[in-house]
Amino acid sequence: MNKFFPALLVVFPVICLAAEAPPDLPPKPQDFAYAIPLQVDGQGALYQTPLPKEVYQNTVRNDLGDLRVFNAADEVVPYTLQQPASAITEKSQNIKLSFFPLTTTANEGLDQISVRMRRNASGMLLSVDTGNHPAGKGKVSGYLLDVSAIKPSIQSLALDWKNAGDSFTGTLNVESSNDLKHWQSIVRDAPIASLQHDGHRLEQKQISFSPVNSKYLRLSWPAEQTTLQLNDITAELAPQTSETPFNWSSANGAAVTQHPGEYQFDLGAHLPIQRLRFSLPQINTLVDATLFSRDKEADKWQQVSQATLYHLLQNGKEFSNADLRIYSNHRYWLVKVELKNGGLGSGTPNLLAGWQAQLLQFVARGTPPFRIVYGSSQVKPATFRIQSVLAENEKADGAVEIRNAITGTPQEMGSLSNLSPPPAPLPWKKWLLWGSLVVAVLVLGWMARSLMQQMDKPKS
Repeated sequence: MNKFFPALLVVFPVICLAAEAPPDLPPKPQDFAYAIPLQVDGQGALYQTPLPKEVYQNTVRNDLGDLRVFNAADEVVPYTLQQPASAITEKSQNIKLSFFPLTTTANEGLDQISVRMRRNASGMLLSVDTGNHPAGKGKVSGYLLDVSAIKPSIQSLALDWKNAGDSFTGTLNVESSNDLKHWQSIVRDAPIASLQHDGHRLEQKQISFSPVNSKYLRLSWPAEQTTLQLNDITAELAPQTSETPFNWSSANGAAVTQHPGEYQFDLGAHLPIQRLRFSLPQINTLVDATLFSRDKEADKWQQVSQATLYHLLQNGKEFSNADLRIYSNHRYWLVKVELKNGGLGSGTPNLLAGWQAQLLQFVARGTPPFRIVYGSSQVKPATFRIQSVLAENEKADGAVEIRNAITGTPQEMGSLSNLSPPPAPLPWKKWLLWGSLVVAVLVLGWMARSLMQQMDKPKS
């Protein structure tokens, strides 16, 4: 037993260290400072909602790693955060067009006729007079379409005609113009048809082309073709794409007294910023500036961008530099302006940050009510495989619908002390290891001394 005791003194602390590490346990709602209720209809498997601004203000981590979704049984449910679409595409619209026949004589082409128009007070075209021949003597050789009041581009025309008979085929030319003098071809010899045979009907009454935006369109056909007697023309407008609207948060600038020309800003949250805009204190200001940012006050400033900032007034119209395209979630910002051209003068600038809330998508596992909990310095980030599942879901036939959830009023969850990092633990592991080494050295010394004493004893 005495032989093994010194070895046990060395090995026992190591065994304690190995046995000490507890398993990672799932967090509880009380581990977080805040919660936001989620209202769902209870009929879906997947739900989504934009994150409220309060989440960005009160999460500890700028990557939102201290956020979870809980069900009524206080179980964590899988979730993911998605960036919203950067642009919105509206559905195409149809609009009926005003059209006017263009009459010519037998030896006259459309490019040879003169056109006189009559408009009302609002600018709408009321009538068109070709004025090239006595009334009733010419033939219809084309149609003039007034599209000057339509702002979006036109990508197709749907025609309805009253030509008699069960069979009508032909071709059409489509041209565009802004002054009725110079015409540009859009489509040539586009087929049109209305055929009926043995109870079957074939119709081709739509002409598609690349989106065009002009004041006038002109339809024409070959001279030998039967005159097209139009009843109605409908234009299909090209879908309009617009940038997804931004939320805007502002911060007042504070001059850095020890560094003239520098101004600091605190947005109060780590927002997913995509645009930055400066409001300069005086009209007719133009300066070169360098922009910096950081996540925490204790961090070093990181250079983000350089830009020329200006705000000018001329003839009653104001001109400002375009918004800066910035992709960052830093809370603190600093702008340093060049002073050699006078800087900003008196006053301080304001900072406006444009951002889009991320979409929280979660699986409705368990029973409602569900809730978002956030704000914890002790919770580690979690990774769920829901994103790959959602990507597969979008490609599948009969994909699972992602329903909308409604967020409620933020409320305190656990203690606000969850937002502060816990005090540094005592380094007892280090102390134990060093203590073990010291004990091991002492034991080895004792063993060596005992061995030397035994060797010095005289043999009997």
